Amino acid sequence: SIAMGHTKHILLSLLLAVFVGSAHGQLDRRLDAIQEIQQGDMQLRLGNSEQAYFRYTNAIQMDPSFADAYMKRAALLQRTGRYNEAMVDINTARQLNPMSEYILDRRAKVNILLSEFKEAELDLDEARTLAPYDEYLRKERVDEWLDMERPDLAARELDTLLAAHPTDTLLLLKKGFTLLRLKRNEDALAIAQQVLGMRPGSAFAHHLKGLVHLDSGRPKEALAAFDSAVALSPQLSMAWYYRGLAKRELGKQKAALKDLDHAIQLEQGQGRFLFNRALVRKEMGDLRGAVEDYDAVLRIDPNSTEALYNRAFAFKHLGDHNNAMWDATEALRKDPNDGRSWNLKGDLHMLFGEYPQAIEHYSRAITLSPNAAEHLYDRGLAYLMSYQLLQGCTDLEQARDMGFKKATEALANFCSF
Repeated sequence: SIAMGHTKHILLSLLLAVFVGSAHGQLDRRLDAIQEIQQGDMQLRLGNSEQAYFRYTNAIQMDPSFADAYMKRAALLQRTGRYNEAMVDINTARQLNPMSEYILDRRAKVNILLSEFKEAELDLDEARTLAPYDEYLRKERVDEWLDMERPDLAARELDTLLAAHPTDTLLLLKKGFTLLRLKRNEDALAIAQQVLGMRPGSAFAHHLKGLVHLDSGRPKEALAAFDSAVALSPQLSMAWYYRGLAKRELGKQKAALKDLDHAIQLEQGQGRFLFNRALVRKEMGDLRGAVEDYDAVLRIDPNSTEALYNRAFAFKHLGDHNNAMWDATEALRKDPNDGRSWNLKGDLHMLFGEYPQAIEHYSRAITLSPNAAEHLYDRGLAYLMSYQLLQGCTDLEQARDMGFKKATEALANFCSF
């Protein structure tokens, strides 16, 4: 009937109005969210991370279905070390946009930072399935494989990229650094030479060349290459750092110290720069300076057993045996399988006249490092100091037979009966 038809028309018009109104409302919310994201990006460029976080959160509240807003906040959380919170946002974005290979790629990166390498590999495999020919993702994947300590897979990915772009110097250099990680040093050197043939002014190619020479036991050649790298790019902190290491290997401690100082000035907060400067300072007799650097390393990485052990060693030689004992004990708490720390703690017990404890610690060191002649020598002396002559002389004989020269003198002094 006409009345029924009119009623249907009214209902259809109402539904259409609701739909259009809803669509307009959603569009308005999306546009408002985009404006908030843009404001957040601007705050981030100005260095205002808290304001950026506030803006991205506003964008999410304005449009909870906007995956990009969650990804923006996740990127900020990742940048500030809040990896678990970043993962929550990424997973929300993934639910909203399950076919995005870029969300999977970002999740893989955060999984790597969380040391969830199997999960990261699954994400990378799924991203590859969704976008097998996306060059941006393939290049990103190279870095991700390297972060996961899989240079073999990174090299394979680089081979496929270089097949399409054989003269891409950035890809070639990345392949060279990857080959160096695979200990294919001469292949890496060939790539460095290839890039220098194409771009003689490439500081990174000279740097790669220096790394190959240094890793191959050729510090003179390495030094020449790093000289070229820092001349071409004076801000390249890694080249100054490795040039310092090359000079140290050549016995040029003062020159090495200057380069390491410069590297640290260029890049504050690099723990390994500080650690190696501490080693050079120790070799130059500046134990106080070495302790200062180890202090700085431990502020950056409180779990560095290397820094703890070396600081304990420096404290011991400074006569600060209590602090040395504390560091050695802490190093063993973090790594109970470190034979050097067991031996060092044994040395400290010897200095305190605690011979049974010294023997116990030397024994643990020997168990962990059965070929360490020095540990046998030290335990031999501890046995002798506690009047256990047979055990002491047996340890000294074993140390002598393993080529430890000081054991021969000790045998002559204590065991010639």
